[in-house]
Amino acid sequence: MAHALAALPALVAAWLCLRGAESLHAADIGLPQSTLFGAAIGNDALALLRYAFLILLTALPLALTTSRRVRTVLLGLCWSALLCAHAALLHYHWSAGVPLGADLFAYSFAEIDTTVAGATAPGFLLAGALVLALIVLWTLLLLIERLGWPRAGRRGVLAALPASVLAFALLPGHFAPAVVRSDAERDFIVNKSAWFADRSAHWLAGAGVNATQAAQASGRAPWQGRDPRYPFLRPERTPDTLGPLFQPGAGTRPKLVFIIVEGLGRTFSGPGARLGSFTPFLDELAGRSLYFENFLAPQGRTFGVLTSVFGSLPFGENGLAALGERIPRHAALPSVLKAQGYATRFYSGSNVEFDNEAQALRAMGVDSIVGERDFGAPYERANEWGYGDRDLMRLVLERERGLGAGPSLTIVQTSGMHNPFTFPGLPAYRARVERRAAELGLGLGLGLAPVYREQRDIFASILYLDDALRMFFEQASSLPGYADTIFVITGDHRLPELPMQTRLERYHVPLIMYSPRLKAPRAIKSVSSQFDLAPSLLAYLANHHGVKTPAQVTWLGAGLDTEPSFRNLHALPLKQTKTELSDFVSGTAYLAQDRLYTIGDGMAVDRMQDDDGALLDKTRAQFASFLRANAQAATAPALTPDGIALAPYGGERTLRGAQLVAEVGAVAVNGVRVRPGTGRLTIEATLTNHAAATSRPVAPLLVISDERGAELGETVLPARVLGAGESASIALQPAAPLAAGVYYVSVIPSHPESGRAAGAGQYHVRIRLD
Repeated sequence: MAHALAALPALVAAWLCLRGAESLHAADIGLPQSTLFGAAIGNDALALLRYAFLILLTALPLALTTSRRVRTVLLGLCWSALLCAHAALLHYHWSAGVPLGADLFAYSFAEIDTTVAGATAPGFLLAGALVLALIVLWTLLLLIERLGWPRAGRRGVLAALPASVLAFALLPGHFAPAVVRSDAERDFIVNKSAWFADRSAHWLAGAGVNATQAAQASGRAPWQGRDPRYPFLRPERTPDTLGPLFQPGAGTRPKLVFIIVEGLGRTFSGPGARLGSFTPFLDELAGRSLYFENFLAPQGRTFGVLTSVFGSLPFGENGLAALGERIPRHAALPSVLKAQGYATRFYSGSNVEFDNEAQALRAMGVDSIVGERDFGAPYERANEWGYGDRDLMRLVLERERGLGAGPSLTIVQTSGMHNPFTFPGLPAYRARVERRAAELGLGLGLGLAPVYREQRDIFASILYLDDALRMFFEQASSLPGYADTIFVITGDHRLPELPMQTRLERYHVPLIMYSPRLKAPRAIKSVSSQFDLAPSLLAYLANHHGVKTPAQVTWLGAGLDTEPSFRNLHALPLKQTKTELSDFVSGTAYLAQDRLYTIGDGMAVDRMQDDDGALLDKTRAQFASFLRANAQAATAPALTPDGIALAPYGGERTLRGAQLVAEVGAVAVNGVRVRPGTGRLTIEATLTNHAAATSRPVAPLLVISDERGAELGETVLPARVLGAGESASIALQPAAPLAAGVYYVSVIPSHPESGRAAGAGQYHVRIRLD
């Protein structure tokens, strides 16, 4: 160990080579190195201090040889392996957009093999940095050997070991100073090897279920049934919020077509998309549809989307589908409809056994399952994940044309927007990325901004998916029963490979509901989630088309909220990966890794003011109630007793399943716009008090950010009070003139003293100054 301690500077120098490459990569995607690099080096030093005892102990077997030269060679081989492993973790982070944690342990060897085979190869920067790091390591080790570098004595080892053990036990795994403003910046500064080791140790120690982490607090939540054997079971009370928005169907039961899009997020799709919308067709379709702007996917990866959308089911330990044949008995949208004459079908261009999708689909009542093995000529395989989205849509159209017009539930799941982002015709779509960016005014005459240049293939795959959907809908009108079809489009989660400003952005996806039966399009700002889809569609079908629903249900969702203005009447858990369940939303309160935030329109996030901790305790208690029930679902044979009867629509119905931790304030901002024809930028908006009483004092706050999301400045107006139902026009100007370019503005009713949100603001409105 003394030999390893003396040679430790060689490992540190080699490690710095990899951190330098990481810094260059981060700068290319727009992360500010002038403020973050110091924090990154600090986290590397912290990782070395916390894990030095392990590095020294693994060198203990080297004492079996008396040759100092042999010990140096063996030490070099061990540390070379460590550097290669660290480079692999960097490659994963650069490719996936998030550091690798304990999620690795939730996949089978076959699934890991598929993931690795489908990943992109390391680029020149990382490969070159690894070669340089190995050269530095071996050079310094040989110099230390030849120059007779001072040996560390026994006292040095005896001091270093307990100091490192104490640091491991007492110090946090990482620190994030105030300069860290987003999840992407936090992910950059952490040491990837320490991150993986910390989360793996946490998981292997048995803390992965999360329920044991919950305090013994009692918090009422909509999932708490009265029967302790079935904690999610409760009477069906989902209201029919969709019925008023659709034309009567003359007795014909509608067909349902779901399109689950891999990685589709609001960051790059739809109005006000932070990175600009690269889905022009979906934007056009949204203008003819019900468009839910503040919609949430409960999972940060694909593993939970099918059970969330079609079963409104809890997660269990690693996603309920991971249980395979042991998935507990439950009711789901496909099984309920199948029992009443609906045909149920599923299409995918990839391996339907990955994540146990096929088993989960069969357990939920899907009869026909089409996967990659059902493709052949003339379809062309895109990559290890399967066939391209355009070929998938062609196959769906071909098969659906041969089926009747009877009631059916069809599910289409894409996979094209997944690493390695390859598909037929990729070079042509790479060129289109630059044209689309120019249309959106994202280049500013200086070529592509870093995020579009470095992630060109990702944006190309988004454009390719959008074209595939355009082709599908252009031909869908010729399918049997098209006039009576409801199309539902959503993302399984937001692409993690693109930099995220907030943790919540991972879950922020669009929901588009299109149908020839729709009375009129509607843009909906109220919050709903994928948990609400199955309950709402069954309530609509029951109320208008005679479909019966279970009298008792286990839905995590309470139903889609179709209120046009921003609000959230739901409580829901959010599971980022198979092994991490630490996020929870209750009204406008958002608990993220035990930190409390408030959410606003556009899924904007701000730290919540909670001086006495009461709101944090209440949120923890509600989350704990879910965790306890969720842990039980992971081992129970059934979520419902056998033989629950189907019943017609009726009884008391409400979207409110529980008292929420926090709800949107009565004061809200809308109509944010640029005042035309003025020499200086002026932002206008309308401030409205929706309550039946006089408002508290609020100060209109203007926040301006650049096109990368970095805040440039704030302007606040004097506090004012609004009477019941009163509206007022406001005008705000930035403190300093702005150069030509693209900016994002947010107007927020703020607390006059703390500056925190005191109502519903309007966030990330894109403006362009010429």
